[in-house]
Amino acid sequence: MDLIRGRNISPRELILSTLGLFNMFYQLTLIANDLFIFLWNELYFSDKVHTTFSLLLFFTIFSSFWFTVCLCGFYYVNIVSFKHPFFMQLKQRMSEVVNWMLALSILIALTISIPVSWNISKPSISLVTANAPYVKEDISQISPHYLLIASMFGCCIPLVLVGTTDAIVLRSLYTNARLLRRNAGGMSVQSVDASMAAARTITSLLLLYLCFYLSVISLLLNIVLMGSTWFPLCVTVIYSYSPIQSVILILGSPKLKGASLRLFARLMSQWQDH
Repeated sequence: MDLIRGRNISPRELILSTLGLFNMFYQLTLIANDLFIFLWNELYFSDKVHTTFSLLLFFTIFSSFWFTVCLCGFYYVNIVSFKHPFFMQLKQRMSEVVNWMLALSILIALTISIPVSWNISKPSISLVTANAPYVKEDISQISPHYLLIASMFGCCIPLVLVGTTDAIVLRSLYTNARLLRRNAGGMSVQSVDASMAAARTITSLLLLYLCFYLSVISLLLNIVLMGSTWFPLCVTVIYSYSPIQSVILILGSPKLKGASLRLFARLMSQWQDH
């Protein structure tokens, strides 16, 4: 709404807006992908359709992961105390830095996702009949080597960065809380509360990220098969990733939380009137 009205938004709100937009694209692509699989299976596994869906899914989810790194990096710079001139300048020019971070995240996601177009193949299986041998074409499959590299740069590295940021932020908060209790300076009570909320957001995102990553890897590498009791759980985690992430981000932002409560109150009022 602020963007539509031409208002200036803070770097954190820009990251949240971009992250939310790509999460919506990912969720819609995921739903369309599964509808095609169940309703138009043969069409889905044609070269162009399967490649398009694979590219969109990889691009949107990898972008979401790297946007999460941007959000954690923003909290890191604003919470952790620095004395080095580079970090001081970085903190002062955060609005410009965030724009570059988001653009770099999209570029990284595109670089990782585009090669899926030439890493999808249809392996051929030779069969022998009573008359003569013939070749049967199997369904499309993504190269396991590409999946390994893509998961490394699209999932593992962001996961490590988020985890490292979380650990440093929690350590910084613990140090400042001790200084505050001893009345030896450090952050104010309000700053500590805001930083604790940011730390809870980062930690929650890290746990959600880890569950999603394990579910996707288990399905891609056939660790969990369709008939397994773990299969529905993995699918549920994958589908609920974006909604749960949205709830975490809303609860971690006072502005988004207040807007959500006002929207809910307005909807309840309209429902009661009708």
